Amino acid sequence: MYKILAVEDNPAILDFYREFFAEAGFEIQTAEDAISAITKQQQFKADLIILDLNIPAGGGIKVFETLRHHLMDPVPIIFSTGKPEMLPNVTNLHNVSVIRKPTDPQVLLAEVRRILPERAAQAPDPNPPPPPQAPAVIFKILVVDDDISILQLYTEILSKIGFEIQTAEDAIGAVTKYQSFKPDLIILDVDMPAGGGRKVFERLRLQLASSTPILFSTGSPESVASLAKNINVTVLKKPLTRELLISAVKKLLQMA
Repeated sequence: MYKILAVEDNPAILDFYREFFAEAGFEIQTAEDAISAITKQQQFKADLIILDLNIPAGGGIKVFETLRHHLMDPVPIIFSTGKPEMLPNVTNLHNVSVIRKPTDPQVLLAEVRRILPERAAQAPDPNPPPPPQAPAVIFKILVVDDDISILQLYTEILSKIGFEIQTAEDAIGAVTKYQSFKPDLIILDVDMPAGGGRKVFERLRLQLASSTPILFSTGSPESVASLAKNINVTVLKKPLTRELLISAVKKLLQMA
């Protein structure tokens, strides 16, 4: 079994990496800054590192240089970054790849298997787990967040089990998309441009008289704690695991 070390300072992305790569048959460990990444690699000895560029304590380049030049570790590295133009000098190096965020999970998996072809292309599990059961009725969910990585993560998780997903990145986009898409549930960030999640809530409930269930997914749940007293409102603190997200969605949609 190949071992992967994922280095990223976004906890939601790390949660996704853990589940996604474990399901794909890899052993996975994670780190959230440059120092932890170097220490973890010395202990874990990963076969491949997925490395964010902008991480605390020195950044991804510091990790790369320390491993390659000081520790003489030739471990393959995939830089996952929203700014690939900042890495023009590494793309031609041996066992180094650069992909742009937000990344399609299947594209990332294909790149991992390209770099690690022998064992990663192993025969499929003779007893694979059954695929997730899609709901009999396709519910529509609107996901609103100004973090593109979270939009992609939630879309991947929820569409995979049968929900129809659309997204918005600010309060104005959320209300506009709500009126055209008419979702059965809204997953709503609080701190975002053009008014924030509380403004969206007030517009939907007071002006549009909407009773659509709302799941607040936020790093500051205390700012909307009072809204949790309303019917069809749940407030959860980021980062959400896959299981917690799906459970909360199904509960609000009253799915068995």
